[in-house]
Amino acid sequence: MNQMQLLTGSLALIVGSIVLQGCAPSGRYADKHDSAPVRPPTLTEQQDPEVIHEPVGRGNLPYKVFGKHYTPMKERKPFSQQGTASWYGKKFHGHLTSNGEVYNMFSMSAAHKTLPLPSYVKVTNLANNKSAIVRVNDRGPFHQDRIIDLSYAAAFKIGVYDNGTADVKVELILPDQEPFITENSLYQVALTGFKNESEAKESLKGLTLMLNHDATLFEQDKEHKVIFGPFKDKLMADDLVQKIKQFGYQTVNLESVLAP
Repeated sequence: MNQMQLLTGSLALIVGSIVLQGCAPSGRYADKHDSAPVRPPTLTEQQDPEVIHEPVGRGNLPYKVFGKHYTPMKERKPFSQQGTASWYGKKFHGHLTSNGEVYNMFSMSAAHKTLPLPSYVKVTNLANNKSAIVRVNDRGPFHQDRIIDLSYAAAFKIGVYDNGTADVKVELILPDQEPFITENSLYQVALTGFKNESEAKESLKGLTLMLNHDATLFEQDKEHKVIFGPFKDKLMADDLVQKIKQFGYQTVNLESVLAP
């Protein structure tokens, strides 16, 4: 999770004027260890970024970390990779990324060792098939065999945050490529009307077992909501609504994943 700190001792060996602002000495960070914020990301913060064409910018010169040389791709071309994803959060929030931007743990971003900065990639958690599009604007991770470090929001969205790491597939999105469905056309099934958090948790636990379908608990303004999805197929989501109603739940609705 702390790939920026790990770059510290290698700046002198970096060829040219590569910008790795995230490599500053560890003393720059207020927190000794990385951690999660006190609140989950909102649904709006988990929205996939719009994929736009951006020129390859800063942070793309060859560099060396822990004795290993890395040569970032100079141009975007078909790229796919499977391996371990991790995430980074509060410790690095507000500090500069490798391409000179300010890291925001609530944005949909990521760090990768060699992809051009910036780039957009689709990341799929192979354990639950949840996916997200993130904008790569940082270098890392440099721990073991990890291939990508997700922001807190991205990790939360696809379930990497739950265990800290997860096996994922990373697919680079080329500038003129539009292969992925945007969240504006995704649906989720939402259960509301719970008296308290305990009741919501019990319903989540029971329904996920009975329906064999993952769900997530959200809290906003002291109201609790159990969410199933997202779904690309509206008919599939509608079918789940009807199944949930058969278990006696009437305050269940189909809504956009961008619903508050």
